[in-house]
Amino acid sequence: MKTVHAGLAAYETRVGEAARTLLHNQGYDGGWGLTLTSVSSIVNTSEVLPILRAAGVAGQPVRQALDFLTGAIPEHCRPRHKGGRGEHTRFIAFGLAGLLSHPRFFHHAGVAEATAWCVDWLEDHRVDHGWPEVLGLDDTSLHQTALAVHGLAELRCVLHDLGPELLLPGGVETSTLLERVEPLIDHGVHGLLYHRRPSGAWGWRTYIDTDPSPSKTSLCLLALSAVASGTGPGGEPAYRDDPREVGGVHGPVQRRQLSEVVVEAGKWLLHNHHRWETFVEDDKDVQGTAWEHMAYALCCQAAVRAGAGPRDPRLAKAWRLMNELWDPEARLWNEPGASGRRATVRAAYYTVSAYEEAARRLARTSLTDNGSGDVSEPSADRVIERVELGPGRTVRVSATGSETAVTCELTERLFDLVKVVFDASAVGLSTERIAAALYVAPSSVPKYVQRLNQAVSAALGGAPARLLLAVTVDGTGGYRLAGRGPAGDAGRLRPGAGRRSR
Repeated sequence: MKTVHAGLAAYETRVGEAARTLLHNQGYDGGWGLTLTSVSSIVNTSEVLPILRAAGVAGQPVRQALDFLTGAIPEHCRPRHKGGRGEHTRFIAFGLAGLLSHPRFFHHAGVAEATAWCVDWLEDHRVDHGWPEVLGLDDTSLHQTALAVHGLAELRCVLHDLGPELLLPGGVETSTLLERVEPLIDHGVHGLLYHRRPSGAWGWRTYIDTDPSPSKTSLCLLALSAVASGTGPGGEPAYRDDPREVGGVHGPVQRRQLSEVVVEAGKWLLHNHHRWETFVEDDKDVQGTAWEHMAYALCCQAAVRAGAGPRDPRLAKAWRLMNELWDPEARLWNEPGASGRRATVRAAYYTVSAYEEAARRLARTSLTDNGSGDVSEPSADRVIERVELGPGRTVRVSATGSETAVTCELTERLFDLVKVVFDASAVGLSTERIAAALYVAPSSVPKYVQRLNQAVSAALGGAPARLLLAVTVDGTGGYRLAGRGPAGDAGRLRPGAGRRSR
């Protein structure tokens, strides 16, 4: 659908602009607040870090943000009468997510220690079926339990990647920490499954019969999906997805695998898309602040995670709204609201998370896959026949079905990607070598390839087109330029007059 193409085509540029806006407004303490002028908080700083990662930003700003979190987490969790901001689980859940948002910085001073401190807190303050909204309450909070489970699953993944018996700064040892994390994941998963409804959704409150909540359903879906995914240190699945008891509060107990629970929750979201596609959902469980979930983006992310295609027509209104909420003056995404729109970190975080999920989904499927049933898009790729590097960061592309070449202006990172593969042989370049040339992780290369192809597709009027094609290079995965192959000279690239040197 045109809505998805337009939003994704503009996303690469917009997330870069949003990152620059956030960097320009980073607090002196290294953190961010809800708006660009708000006092720094754990929640909003942890929301900014994934945005920076999506934009390819690391270095000093990330280290400063991590320094803020390592100091703020234990400080803010103190009772208010002792100078803290209250014993809220959200400080731990969001803080853990922020600490793990850039895994390459896990060795940064204080990060491993602060992470272990969060694990200590979660061990000490469990209640039946999860964790409370704030200490002193016995009721389980679906919001905080889902966030805690999601963060613990991410920590499990980081520890598996680091390997066993590795001593981290501050005396934290990976195997010992992992032994403490896995029981906490099981505790949280048991609680989330206990409160799941027979419909596949979750309510907005625990233990009592309330209306189902699209946002709580999405949070639980994303948490359980994170638990069920990933691999262990030996390449085995990180989680054994055996059937488990589901339900207990509402209706009869069922037996489901986590993967089945995720799929059923995704189906519920799609069937009830009219309940969230243009809405913000209040969360009255959160004490001490007026909490709102950007349901239009959160639920869209969850539906795609559960298997929906980004082009599914039931997601169209949500994508359209996210596209319209971009504020070119603030260079950030707005929140919708009856009292007027305002640019916030929260809106940017939810929106970027949805677009990143869509990009990952599209990277795993062909751009011509039309399983959603939408037949308004072309069914075949435009074959690129010739490419020239132009002045600045432009690329001129000639493709079948176009009488003249079109010019595509790229971000610096995407132009560098084209240049690296352009300078390689006709066979292509391995993912590892591309990553080394761009100074990024190999796992980030497919994401940049996807964004490049989306930008070229947008320049061609939205028709599916791929400038970089996946190939095997020296027995491993890699990419080559379209129109260039080892079999002949047809379609070989010739540099434009403005080709620049590195």
